[in-house]
Parts: sequence; structure tokens; C-alpha cells
Amino acid sequence: MTFKTYDVRWLQRALKSLGHYTGRVDGISGPKTRAAIVVFKKSVGLRPRSYVGPLTLAALEDAYSRNDLPPRKFGPDTAPEPPWVVEMSKYLGLHEVRDNAELREWLKSDGATLGDPAVYPWCGDAAITALVKTVPDEPLPDRLKENPYWARNFTEYGERCGHVYGALGVFSRGKGGHVGFIIGYDPVRRRYLVLGANQDDEISADAWIAGRRLLAKRWPSTYPRSYQRPLPHYDASGAVLSVNEA
Repeated sequence: MTFKTYDVRWLQRALKSLGHYTGRVDGISGPKTRAAIVVFKKSVGLRPRSYVGPLTLAALEDAYSRNDLPPRKFGPDTAPEPPWVVEMSKYLGLHEVRDNAELREWLKSDGATLGDPAVYPWCGDAAITALVKTVPDEPLPDRLKENPYWARNFTEYGERCGHVYGALGVFSRGKGGHVGFIIGYDPVRRRYLVLGANQDDEISADAWIAGRRLLAKRWPSTYPRSYQRPLPHYDASGAVLSVNEA
């Protein structure tokens, strides 16, 4: 099947050519890339979120082509953005109370309505929605189908993987757990940067979680392993460590 995603290296080159991106062209959608996306979208009158959708791509391709730069390329060697990361990133900043109606509409868009995010712990609900909508052929373990609210059930999803960008991370939280997509790592302090839901009651990409809490890193078995790339390294020394995602 064809996965709807975009080539991050091309995106960075295009943003750099327009003067919006100052980081390295490394294929990793980190804070500088997301900030550049917001700046570009503001410049063309689009809603200033770091999500890259069809309208943003069309506007960027148009601006990029006017600069007479090399054509966009796509393939395994360019390590595209994991589509589940793209999907969840569309809803960054949405709060379980303030944006309840919009969140509930998205959470049921995968064909399953699991409940009100303002009432239930919904990190697993959001992870399932992002995954089912973008890798629909991936089999779901029975325990996960029965209870996607229980984060530890995600330890059976897909297959094991290493320190790769976009991996599904399962973390302990007392006797329960938390689940989200790993997008960064501090190797000195062994902390993971996580894109996930129910982080300060919203979808965020700035939760730092201690490595000692990690239970599993998983990757959809039906999505190409050739698209895996190493986690970007950051300095989390000034970051507030999350101890109770809610």
C-alpha cells in the first residue's frame, strides 16, 4: 500500500531555501523544523500549526519551484516521516476539555469510540487512532483490541525496534502506564522526548520521560523497517521531567 507522508529532507531543504529553517538537513522533524513550518504557514496565510498537510505541501512546492531548485524526491533513502507521527501532529495542542468536541471526533475517526477524553485516560486511545488510520493493515493483539486504554497492552503491538524516531514507546507509571511516540533522546540523562496524548491533558510533543520507565519500543511490522532512522539527540538538562502524564 502507499503511505501518505512526506520527505522530511526535502521539506527541510525547501524551508531552508526560503530562509525559514536554520538547522541541518538530516531528515528528522525536530523543534527547528516544526518552528520553520509554523513560520512558513504564517507567511502564506495558513493556520500556524506544525502539521504539514496537502495545503501546506502545495504552497511549499509552489514557493520552492519558483526558486528553481532540484525537484522533490521520495524514497527509502530519504527516510520519510512516520505517518502515525504526521497524523497525531495534526492535533498538537488540542486540550481534552477546551477542544473536547474536536478531539472526540478525531478519536472516533478510526471506527472505534472509546469514550470522553475528559473522563478517561486517553493516551492509548489517541495512539490507536493514529496507528489504525495510517497503518490499517497492522494486526492488533487481542489484549489491545479488548482494552486500548491500558497502555501496557501496547507492549505486544508490532515488533521490537531500537532507538528509532517515531517508535511507539510504552512507559510505566506506577502500576499503570503511558504510551506515545518517541521523537527524541537525551543520551546523557537517558530521557525520552515523547509525542503523545494526555500529556498535561492535551496532545503535546514536549514531554520528557525518564528512561528507567521505558517498558518497550515497538514498530508496526507492516511498515518498512528501511524507513527507520536514529533518534535525534537533545540536551534535556533544562527540561521539566514528566512523572505523571495526565
